Amino acid sequence: MSSAVFRQLASGGEAQRPERLFRAAVSAFVSLTRPTRREIAQLDDLALPLYPLISAETRRYAAAVLSECRTPPQGLLKKLADEPAEISASLLIRSPALSDVDLIGLIARHGKAHARVIGRRTDLNPAIAALTRALTAQIAETDSQTETGDSAAEADVRNRLRLIMRAANSQAPLGWQSNGAERPSAGDAGRILRAAALSGEQDAFENALSSVLGITLQAAREITGFPTYGELIIALKALELGDAEAFLLSATAFPGLFSQRSAIGFFLERYMVLSPDAARQTLNDWRTGASHPGHAGQPAAISK
Repeated sequence: MSSAVFRQLASGGEAQRPERLFRAAVSAFVSLTRPTRREIAQLDDLALPLYPLISAETRRYAAAVLSECRTPPQGLLKKLADEPAEISASLLIRSPALSDVDLIGLIARHGKAHARVIGRRTDLNPAIAALTRALTAQIAETDSQTETGDSAAEADVRNRLRLIMRAANSQAPLGWQSNGAERPSAGDAGRILRAAALSGEQDAFENALSSVLGITLQAAREITGFPTYGELIIALKALELGDAEAFLLSATAFPGLFSQRSAIGFFLERYMVLSPDAARQTLNDWRTGASHPGHAGQPAAISK
């Protein structure tokens, strides 16, 4: 779209008709095959001042026509995505311009309505999809018991998704850097891992392990691909998960190893003798590349 077209749209009588001007500008923009950076910025410059003056229906129209655009103006995209779900639905479901971090941020800010719509995306990250389904199910259950205000489950959803968003914005997720940043609580880590493990989604548990442990996805796959749960319990002990939580996750990841009752007692014995400090050191070695799961060996993580 040329500067002349933008000036023509913004001049004369059209300036008194924000609805028509806004729609015309958005329609002209989406007709461009490859908009330039200047043209993208120009639409933001024109549309954002008009935004408070347009109706919900016009905002819904803009969300729909921009939902297939790969390079929409970021200011307008953010405005539209932050609208109520009934207005922003087209963008939330289809927009290729919304990253996983964007989607998690929207869920964290807006809660269940956005989460349910975002869950309809066909390209949603499997780990996020699994976690979102599990958490929105908790919201639905709690909402059946109360109809006022944010439910405790919804607040929990938002907190956990903010935790994942921190991880997505960091090379070492969830603060497992040596810079002293706060690590995730055992409760947060356990709930994220449990939701992923029970989701049935392929790679969901490995993605969740990667996030909460601050390790690469390949390292997480080496943990779950190990012949026994020996590497996994080192990771779970480093997170300071309780015996019952650690057993649930291990049994879900390695169901074939717990076919006899004696195997449960053996698991608990092994988990109890693990040293949390040594487990954290082993995990740090995995994170820094000093060693890899399957090569570090478990004896160093056993209490003396």
